[in-house]
Amino acid sequence: MQPQPPQVAARKSWEKPETHLVNEASYQAIHVPGNTCELENYADAGVFVHTSLITGSEETVTHPARSALLHSPLFIIGNSRFIDACRVAPAAEAQSCAAAAVLYRETASVLRYLIETEFPAKFGRNRRGYSIDNAGWIGLAAGVGALEVVERWAPLMVQALERDYVLAAKYEGMNHFILRLWCAARGRDYPQTGFPRYDVAEGVLAMWDTPDTEMLGQWLVQLCNLHTTLTGSADFMDFANQFSHCPVEVMMLFRLREQRGLSNPEVDHPLMKFPWSRLWPVRPAQPDDLLARVHRRLEQDEGITVAGLYQQFAAG
Repeated sequence: MQPQPPQVAARKSWEKPETHLVNEASYQAIHVPGNTCELENYADAGVFVHTSLITGSEETVTHPARSALLHSPLFIIGNSRFIDACRVAPAAEAQSCAAAAVLYRETASVLRYLIETEFPAKFGRNRRGYSIDNAGWIGLAAGVGALEVVERWAPLMVQALERDYVLAAKYEGMNHFILRLWCAARGRDYPQTGFPRYDVAEGVLAMWDTPDTEMLGQWLVQLCNLHTTLTGSADFMDFANQFSHCPVEVMMLFRLREQRGLSNPEVDHPLMKFPWSRLWPVRPAQPDDLLARVHRRLEQDEGITVAGLYQQFAAG
C-alpha cells in the first residue's frame, strides 16, 4: 500500500487563468504577425525573409530548413495556436486548434533535430541545442488525442537524450517525468542524465498504473501543487511557459492509464478545473492551412517531410 503523499505547498502568487490568457494575448499581438508573415513568405515563395541579428539588415534566405530559421516562427505560432485553443475551450474547435499547435511544435522539433544529427560530422562535437521542453508538447499531444504524434515524438526525445543532444538534460525534472511516464508504460529504459527528482512525482511514477484511483487522486493533488510552484523564477521553471496553467503531465498520465484500460481519478485541484485540462477524444492531428503549406514547401524545395525525417533518424 502506498503511503500518504508528501504535502507540497501551492504557489500563493499564481496568476488567475484569465490574467494568464490576457498576458499571452499581449505576447501574441507583438510576436505573431511578423512570424506569420515569415511563414507565409516561405510557404508562398520558398524564401525566408528576416532581419539579421548581426547586420540589422533584411536578408532573404532560400532553403532555410537547415539554418534553424524556420524553428522560431514555427515555435511561436505553435504557442499561439495553443493559447487560441485555451481561449475557446471547451468548444469542439479547441481540440483541432490544440492539435495543430502540437504539429507546429513537432515540425520545429524535427527540423532542429535534423541540425543536431548533422552538426557532429561538420564540427566534431554535439551542438546540444535540443530542448527538453518538447516533452510538455508530447504531454499535450496525449491530452488532445493525437496518439500517433506521441508514439513517434516521445521515442525521438528519448533518443535525443541518449545521444547527448539536449542542452537542459540535467534540468526541468517534470519534463523528464512526462517522458519517464511514457517509458514506464512502454517498458523502455530512460537515460539517467542527472535531472531533478521530486518526491511526489517519484511516488506517482511508481503507482502510475494502480487501480486505486482514490489514492492516486490524493497524490495528483500534490503533483498539481508542484506544477504551480514550478512556474516561478525561484525554482527550475519547468512550467514557466504556455503550460503554466495546463497539466500536461497529468494529461500524459491519464492517457496512458486509459490505454491500459484503467479508470482515472477526479483530482480536486484548480489546475484540473480549467476547460482545457481534460482528455479530448482520440483523433489524428491535422495541420492548419498555413502549416500544411509550409509542409508542402519543405517537400517541394528541400525534399523534407516529417515522416521522412523520422525514418532517417530511426535509421541513423
